[in-house]
Amino acid sequence: MSPKTVFKHLKYYSIIALFLGAGLFGVYKFVDSHQTLEHQKLDSRLEQAHSDAILRAEAAIEVYATLVSSLKSYTINQETFPSELQLQKYLKDLLKEINFKDSILVNYINKDHVFEYVVTPNEIDVVGLKGISVRSILSPERVEELDELMKRENIVLFSPINLREGWAGFPFNFSARNLDNEVLGYVAPVLNVKYLLDYFYNTKTDNNYVHRFIVNDSFDLTREAYYDGSEIFNNNRDSEYYKNFNVDENNFIYSNITLFGSQLKIGSAYKIEPKIGYTIAILAYVWYCLIALLTIVIFNQFIKNKVLNKRLIFANADLEANLLKIQTLIKEIHHRVKNNMHMIAGILTLQEDEEEDEKVIAALTQSRNRIQSMSLVHEKLYGSKSLNEIKIKEYIEELINFVEQTVGGKEIKLKKTISVDADYMFDGDTTSNLGLIVNELITNSFKYAFNVHDENILSIFITKDSDDTYKLVYSDSGKGLPQDFNISESTSLGMQLIQILTEQLHGTLTYNNDSLSAFTIYFKPLEKSFKDY
Repeated sequence: MSPKTVFKHLKYYSIIALFLGAGLFGVYKFVDSHQTLEHQKLDSRLEQAHSDAILRAEAAIEVYATLVSSLKSYTINQETFPSELQLQKYLKDLLKEINFKDSILVNYINKDHVFEYVVTPNEIDVVGLKGISVRSILSPERVEELDELMKRENIVLFSPINLREGWAGFPFNFSARNLDNEVLGYVAPVLNVKYLLDYFYNTKTDNNYVHRFIVNDSFDLTREAYYDGSEIFNNNRDSEYYKNFNVDENNFIYSNITLFGSQLKIGSAYKIEPKIGYTIAILAYVWYCLIALLTIVIFNQFIKNKVLNKRLIFANADLEANLLKIQTLIKEIHHRVKNNMHMIAGILTLQEDEEEDEKVIAALTQSRNRIQSMSLVHEKLYGSKSLNEIKIKEYIEELINFVEQTVGGKEIKLKKTISVDADYMFDGDTTSNLGLIVNELITNSFKYAFNVHDENILSIFITKDSDDTYKLVYSDSGKGLPQDFNISESTSLGMQLIQILTEQLHGTLTYNNDSLSAFTIYFKPLEKSFKDY
């Protein structure tokens, strides 16, 4: 092999390598885009679940606000500060009115930080705090905060606490005053945190998610306990506590809720991180491998064909003196191609016999007829003296007879008109394209246009329109295509094949249904693929 040939082959291989590389990059981008989209869907579902839970929690906060604000309003609007029985009765009526059935504890503490009374809806001083100083329970820092609280008029929420009653609560605090606005101490309603946090677990879909609650960016809060290092009196533990699950903290998304000046940071994550399926990715790469393999095989065959063509050219130059051998060789090629096509058609026939699906059988029949139409070209070239030109009229007549025997029935009466100049001769490529077009049109006529009870008409005209252009008119007596039928938008394989073959002949295709259903094709014969002998 000469250096020039090696260089040309190297150039071809480089092009194929670039093509395959670009294809692999495209598949990678597709797979990456698909994976990204799946991750976005999962993130979107988590964000929606988190957002829904936050909205439900905000509804619970409104209940908290109503409770505490009502208690404050009741205490400051009495002529004298209410007694424990009065406050208990009001508390019971208030809870019944707003249908609040969770735990609540209301403490009234004087200016010296001594419990005056402790009230629940059904009990008074349930744990015996009356007369006990807050200083013995709370840190000096918290006592200082309560001193400041008595000077203000707004409601303040301190950090959650673990109550001796056995539940974790939100301690709301506001200044206790009489009608003269004299400070008497402060009131500390404590509401069960479970009421609020339950709003994150009250739908079926919440079983897929875990939530995390952080107070003032410091400590975890659950429905049963507050983990700030203080003693926990509740023996129950929240089964939905995020530490019970193997969840990476980086998988949480967070939002903040403000509760009377205190910040509650809320996170949501999947209990079990959903897995992204790799079926699409595997299929994409498998298809790429198949296409790459097919491309390499075709390319290698292309190189072999080019080498074979060059050898034939050199052989032709060397064998100019022996025309008979060259003609015999070319005839043998056409004969073998014809035989191979007959073999393929035979295989398709065998496949038809094994199939039961009518659509599959029809597709196999159409494929076999197309192969036979191309095989007939090689048969004509094999019997042609010039080995390069085929009398188109004879070819079309034989093609019609073959299709009529294959697709048509004996019951169909057919009047055929073939108006083609007997001297018109085209090369093998042009004849093959025209044969496939006519094969599709005739097959469609037998399938859709012809009727057993009618006198059916089929006409084919080929005339010369100009020096290098011919006109083919094919018509039948069928009812034709719908008025709004658009050839260029047709999804029919046969119609698409006709359009492609027409374009290969540098032609144009039109259709009308005025008197007869007629296809008109203007085409130019292709340049001959090899010299005449």
